[in-house]
This record gives sequence, C-alpha cells and structure tokens, in this order.
Amino acid sequence: MMHGYDNRLRAVRVRGRSSRSRGVSDIVAIVLMVVIVVVLAAVLFVLIRGYTAGNATSPGLGTVLAVGTPEESVGTTGSITGCGASVCNFYNLSVQASSRALELHDIAVEIIAANGSLILPPGGVVVVNATNQIVGQTTFGGSWSLGAAVPVTSTLTFVVYTSGAMPVSLSGDTLRFIGVSAYSGTVEVHVF
Repeated sequence: MMHGYDNRLRAVRVRGRSSRSRGVSDIVAIVLMVVIVVVLAAVLFVLIRGYTAGNATSPGLGTVLAVGTPEESVGTTGSITGCGASVCNFYNLSVQASSRALELHDIAVEIIAANGSLILPPGGVVVVNATNQIVGQTTFGGSWSLGAAVPVTSTLTFVVYTSGAMPVSLSGDTLRFIGVSAYSGTVEVHVF
C-alpha cells in the first residue's frame, strides 16, 4: 500500500513541476512588458503630436497673422461703400505681424456676439495701406470684392465697419479672422 501512495505523491509532484515549467519565463515576461510599454509610448506620442502640431499643408492663421487692439470711432466717409453720408462705426486693427505668403483671400471675417452667436450686421471690412488708400474690401459672410490677391503686410490696417440707419456697436463682441484656402484656424480679437 505504501508503494501506491508514493506513486500518487510522485504524480502530484510531477504534475506540479510540469505546470510550473509551462509558465512564461522571466526573460520573456520582461521582453513582453518592454514591448507593451514602447507601443503605448508610441501611441501616446502620435496622439499628442496630432493635437499640438498643425497640418503641414495648412498652417494655422495664428502663426502667420497678428493684429492690434481695435480702436473704435464713429464718422462718415464717402470712400467706404455703404457708409456714404450715413454714420458708421469703425474699428481699426493694424496688422502687427504677417509672414509667409498670406493674402486677403486667405482670410474671412466674422463677428461673434458676447453670447457666442454669429452676427452679420450691415457693413464689412476694408483694408487700407499706409497712405489710407483702400486696397481690399469684403462684406461679412462674403468674399473679397476688391484686392483678394493683396499680400497682408504690417503696413496694412483692417477697418471693420458697421453701417445702416442705426449702425451696430461691436463693443463686447469678438472679431474673428478665419484662415481659409491655404490656412486653417482663427485669430480672435475682443472689442472693448
């Protein structure tokens, strides 16, 4: 009877040893963990890079354009279509910096109300050079009717205006310059 007991004990030991020997060795486990960590790091790198890097074919407008703080004035002028003898509100924004081959047709202009909604008052944007000659003109939500191919340089000033019987004051609103065609992103300026 003892002999039978020894065989069962030996079988248990052999089975115990064989189940341990079927496990993953320490070296293989370490290699697998290193591979998993490297793959996770690569995925994280690609995700973060995708959020921080702009599209190489479509640079962000904020990287190529900077405008000054808007200066508000009220007046009349015959040189801006829509104002004529009527009173208009004007907001002058000088171009502080511009690089690359940015042209007026690469920019659209929107007005965002203080509550976040898009507003399209009568008026638009004219662009004047250093001698106050109009070199570009567009309406809100429209395309450039004058000077679409004019390069944007630091000698230009964007004149955002509202017109009509009761021109809208943009105080408290945001002027949004939107990159179109070869550019993406926005440049926003708060009107005080």
